[in-house]
Amino acid sequence: MASVLPAMRGKFGTTDYWIVTMPAKELTERLVIPEDIEGWEDLSIEERYQRDINFNRVKRQIAPYLVNDEDRFFGAFIVSMLHADYVEFEEITNILKGNVPALYRSAGSAFGFLTLQGSEVLVPLDGQHRLAALRFAISGRDEKQQPIRDFESRVEVAEDVCTVMLIKHNGVKSRKIFNKVNRYAKKTTKAENLITADDDVVAVIVREAIVGMDEIIPDVLVNAKSNTLTARATEFTTLSTLYESTKYLLENTHGKINTEALPAQATHNVMQKEAQDFWETVCSEVQLFSDALHDPTSELGDEKRREIRADYVLGKPVAQLALVQAIVRLRNEDSNTGYRISLDEACRRVNQLDWSVKEPRWQRVLMNGDLVLAGKAAVNYASRVIAYWLGEDLTTDEIKELEDRYISQGGTGDLSGPLKFS
Repeated sequence: MASVLPAMRGKFGTTDYWIVTMPAKELTERLVIPEDIEGWEDLSIEERYQRDINFNRVKRQIAPYLVNDEDRFFGAFIVSMLHADYVEFEEITNILKGNVPALYRSAGSAFGFLTLQGSEVLVPLDGQHRLAALRFAISGRDEKQQPIRDFESRVEVAEDVCTVMLIKHNGVKSRKIFNKVNRYAKKTTKAENLITADDDVVAVIVREAIVGMDEIIPDVLVNAKSNTLTARATEFTTLSTLYESTKYLLENTHGKINTEALPAQATHNVMQKEAQDFWETVCSEVQLFSDALHDPTSELGDEKRREIRADYVLGKPVAQLALVQAIVRLRNEDSNTGYRISLDEACRRVNQLDWSVKEPRWQRVLMNGDLVLAGKAAVNYASRVIAYWLGEDLTTDEIKELEDRYISQGGTGDLSGPLKFS
């Protein structure tokens, strides 16, 4: 059945397009996901230029965003119209003829009505994950029409008005548009995501209660654009390091944290207090941290932070993350005695460990020559070794596991044992 849509006409390069709006419900009914087109699976990889949908991502991230956020918003869908030979656009100036004032005639030629005959097949070149999310959010059912576990649909989403850019299908041109739109869509960095994440309780706590001129760590000393620090950087640490450290701390107490939806306010408050208490103590009682955070806005302070990063392993973000994990491990309650050392005592022990980059014990643990070992596996191993050095009670098998890993990484001799604390 034919339909008429208010539209605006445009042209980009050689491509004519029309911009229309549709209620989300209508959009989900009109658009066809490429893999649902008859014969899709029979096409070659070269012909199947559209990527397959990651339905798990749609369920976990995009659909929950639609149903949980009152301020939800999607950008325009780019849609290719197959079998669109008889699609017509009628300028509003032609319809109103002499009733359009001369001042508006030129601009008015871009506005009008687009007539679809009803035989067109509308396929998203950009937006198929968002399209699937709209379907899930409205129906509460997945791609197999099964109810989505722990998910409540939201019928109001059906009334949201979506912007759609329509182009007539051309195999080569559609492929180019799809490839260019997706290739040049720059993925945001982890640091950028942490700055804007409002549904991740850890990110919110770090931004609002840990980092800031009036908070524990001045924001001028936190690199929020990168996950690493250069030799000449004046910052103390990175936002990513603070995030991962705080997440490890909180998950040790609260279990796995949902980073896509905020918890109840009471839980949020408990988590924030726990994180604040931890960072206040560590930043004041660990001497190298305290020194690095002193005098945050002067050139003398900047030079001091550069010296700490050059001379001490603990001046490097990777080691800072490993240390926080080690402190958390060290402070876990002993299952046999119920004993748990205080955070102050843990920090006192940290200060007795030689953090100099020239200290041989760091080789094959956090350093390889002059290079710092990086990566999740390296951090996890270093944190276990540091906790052992600081007095974590390990079994014989656990100690052997650490030593075997040390030897496999090129370490010579025995892995240094626990420190003797005064």
